[in-house]
Amino acid sequence: MTSLTLHFRRNAGKVALAVAATLATIASTVPSAGADQLANDRAEAQELATKIAALGQEEAALGERYDAGVAALQQADARVRAAARALAQAQAGQAKTMTLLQQDAVEAYVGGGPQLTLDASLPLDNLNDALLRQELEQTFASNEADAQDGFRLAAANASTARAQMVAARNADAAQVAQLQKDRDQVQSAQDQLVALQQQVTGRIAALVAEIQREQLLAAQRAEQARLAAQRAAEAALARAEAAAAAQRAAQAAAEARAAQQAAQQAAQLAAQQAAQRSAQQSQTADQAPAATTTTTTPAATVTAVPGVSAAAAEAVAAAEGRVGDPYVWGAAGPGAFDCSGLVMWAYAQAGVYLPHYSGAQYNDTIHIPMSDLEPGDLVFPADPGEHVAIYVGNGEIVQAPYTGANVQVVPLSGFFVLASRVG
Repeated sequence: MTSLTLHFRRNAGKVALAVAATLATIASTVPSAGADQLANDRAEAQELATKIAALGQEEAALGERYDAGVAALQQADARVRAAARALAQAQAGQAKTMTLLQQDAVEAYVGGGPQLTLDASLPLDNLNDALLRQELEQTFASNEADAQDGFRLAAANASTARAQMVAARNADAAQVAQLQKDRDQVQSAQDQLVALQQQVTGRIAALVAEIQREQLLAAQRAEQARLAAQRAAEAALARAEAAAAAQRAAQAAAEARAAQQAAQQAAQLAAQQAAQRSAQQSQTADQAPAATTTTTTPAATVTAVPGVSAAAAEAVAAAEGRVGDPYVWGAAGPGAFDCSGLVMWAYAQAGVYLPHYSGAQYNDTIHIPMSDLEPGDLVFPADPGEHVAIYVGNGEIVQAPYTGANVQVVPLSGFFVLASRVG
C-alpha cells in the first residue's frame, strides 16, 4: 500500500464530515428577524465568510493531494510500461534460445541422425559412435526442456509482477478520481455558501436603503418643523418691532450722545497707548542684543540590514506581480495558479525549479524556525501537504488561497507553523 493511499484514507473521512456539516448548516440557516435585523444580517454574513474561507483552505489541501496523486499515477504508468517491455524481451529471448538449441542439435547430428538402433552385428567403432550420438541427443533435449521450463517460470513471474503493477496503477487512478470527487463536493458546498452570502448581502443592502430612506424622511420632517417655528418666530418679531418703534425714536438721541462720548474716550486711550509704545522702544534700543547659541544635533546612525538572496528577491517580485490572478485547481501559471503552482512558477523565474506539490516543496528545501523568516522563505501549515505561501517581509505573505479568491498579499497568520528556505 503506497503512502498516498494511507494519506488519502486518513483524510477522506475528514473531507466527508466537513462537507456534511457545511450542507447541514446551509439547510438549517433561516434569515433572522427582529428589531436589530441589520446587525443580525451582518453577523450572519461574517459567519458565512469565515466558513467560505475554511472550505477554501480544505479545497486547496485537496488540490495538493491531487497533485501528489497525479505524480504517483504517472510513475505507476511508467512502471507498467517497463514491465510490458521486459516481458516482450523475455519472450523474444526464449524464441531465440529455442532456435539456437535446435540448430545445435542439427549440427551435432549431421551425418548420423538421431534414429539409431543398437545391433550386435555392428562393428565396435560404429557402436560407440551410435551411443555417443544418442547421449548428445538426450542432452540437447534435456537442455531444451530446461530452457522451456525456466522461461515459463520467468514468464509467469513477470506476468504476475505486471498484473500487480497494473492493479497498483488502477488503485492510484481510483484515488485521483476520488480526490476530484471530494473537491467537487467541497466546491459545491462552497458555492451554496456563496449564494447564501449573496442573499444575506442583498438583504443588508435593502435594509440599509430602507434605513437611509427613513432617516431622510425624518430629516425632511424635522426641517419642515424648523421652518414652521422660524416663520412663527419671525411673525412674533415683527409684532415686537412694531411695538418698539416708538421707543427707538426716543432712544436715538440718547444713543447719539453716548456714541460721541465713547469716541472721545477711545481717542484719549489711543493717545496714551501710543506714548507708552514710544517709551518702550527707546528703552529697548539702549540694551545690547543677547548672544545666540546654535546647537547641532548629531546625525542618526543607520544600521545595515543583510539582504536576501537574489533568487529569493526575484521570486518574491515575480509572485507579487501575479496579485489579482485567479486560483485554479492544479494550475501553475502564467495566468492562473494553485498554491504550490504559484511557488513553483515564481522560483522558476529566478532559475530555481521546485516540484508542483507543497509536501515535496517542504521536503526539498531547508527547514528553518518561523522566527528566522526572510523574504522568499516558504511557510506551511502543520501538514505541509495541504498549503504553501511565500513570505514577502513585514509580516506578510503572498499566496494563491482557494477557488473564488485571487492571488493576494495578506498578513502572516497563526495557520502557518512550519518554514523552509530555498537553497
